[in-house]
Amino acid sequence: MADQSVVWQPIDIQNLLEEMGLDREGLTHAVRFAEHERSFVTANDPIGFGPFIVYGKAGRALREWYLSKGWVKDDSNNQCAIKNPKTKMRVVPCNFDEFAGNRFARPTNKSPKGAVSRSKSACNRTVWLPGLEPPIIDPKLNDGYQTWVLGMHIDDTSSGAELSWPVGFDGSFFTQFATRIILLSGNDDDAGIGKRKGSDDDAIGVVDIEIKRK
Repeated sequence: MADQSVVWQPIDIQNLLEEMGLDREGLTHAVRFAEHERSFVTANDPIGFGPFIVYGKAGRALREWYLSKGWVKDDSNNQCAIKNPKTKMRVVPCNFDEFAGNRFARPTNKSPKGAVSRSKSACNRTVWLPGLEPPIIDPKLNDGYQTWVLGMHIDDTSSGAELSWPVGFDGSFFTQFATRIILLSGNDDDAGIGKRKGSDDDAIGVVDIEIKRK
């Protein structure tokens, strides 16, 4: 099934992010910061260190940018996330595959996720796809927050990024998004993103992305 909405026009991106209490500048800043920190990773670092650096530094940058704007730290399920008590929204960084930021192809998480993602994807699906049978959701995992992922793909030549709301999950990987907001397409003309040096690996997943409905 196709994704319901891919938002890529600048004015539409700006308007939607404003409604969410976010901005493109802050989200892309988090990606750039993670990209910069990853540039210091070499082949002599442990396997999986690059994706972990991207995840951790993006989470730190999100906090540094948004904690003064009504958002608070969220460490639930050991995530480096932010959440907004007023809007009941959560943002979690996540390493995506090479289709991150590509509005013509659907990306997914770079490494397998677990049971929390499966449960929360099912919960979100009932909001976006009316008519489906409601899934059985563990009430312990439903705190009333809607979780979006800052999906990033950073390699030696370009970066792609988007803010997306997953609603489909096959047990390991996201398979469908209700909304994808394109932040960086990976093209050379993306503002602030150029070419860099570094090392990439397709190693282990480091977190389980928690997804909750509004």
